[in-house]
Amino acid sequence: MTTLGIIGAATGVLGFIISVLGYLHNRIEAINAYFENDRSETFLKAREIIHGLEEDYNLLDLMKNYGNEVAYLIISYNQAGLLVKRKQLPFWIFSKQASSGYAIIRLWEKLEPYIKMRRDGDGKDVYRNPAYAVYFEYLYKRVKKAKAKYNLNISV
Repeated sequence: MTTLGIIGAATGVLGFIISVLGYLHNRIEAINAYFENDRSETFLKAREIIHGLEEDYNLLDLMKNYGNEVAYLIISYNQAGLLVKRKQLPFWIFSKQASSGYAIIRLWEKLEPYIKMRRDGDGKDVYRNPAYAVYFEYLYKRVKKAKAKYNLNISV
């Protein structure tokens, strides 16, 4: 092998190592961003509002009174679901005994009627958006599947 061949091979290996390290760094940054958001005042307030809802809450009242907080929460979990699906955020944050998985299940099941209303629209107050919170739903289904697989006792 010539000197140029050795240099070329070393450059290729070094490039591969740098790309792997960049990928790992991006995943760590995504984890940090998720946990930072999870502890933010806005996020905690939104979760408190959702957990305090009655079983048969009025969807339009929820939108009018707490629309920004609910949207913030849904968008945050939707983004997390997208990052999990694209393998930028590791699923272990939500699976097995991780507390975030429990929150996903409780919040999705509380907000499902609201999300369905946003997807279907009502013709006057709510615009139809069939793709609303699809990655939040994806994340919910993955967590439920992990719950069943590992026989976790997640009470909602």
